[in-house]
Amino acid sequence: MGIPIDLSRLRTADARAAEAQRDLIPAEVTVMQAMIVVGEEKWARAMAIAEDAAYPWAMRAALRGATMLVRDSETMDTLAFLLGFSPEETDRLFIEAAEVTL
Repeated sequence: MGIPIDLSRLRTADARAAEAQRDLIPAEVTVMQAMIVVGEEKWARAMAIAEDAAYPWAMRAALRGATMLVRDSETMDTLAFLLGFSPEETDRLFIEAAEVTL
């Protein structure tokens, strides 16, 4: 009888590549860095939606008061939705925004 193998711990090459790619994405950027990358017009449209009284108050407050954007946060998921960004576009935003110096 052979040595038992715990298959739940095996990772595919694709999974390792995805993890390595994910490690290249900054975890945080400033709102100002993101605003510069997104552009004035698109950012203003997203903020106008977020200021609508029909939008949940707590989320409006979170977006209005944010100074940092955290990639894996609910606030960022909401902002990405408002901007019409896919997960890949959101990752690209963080990569590009991290390169902006203020």
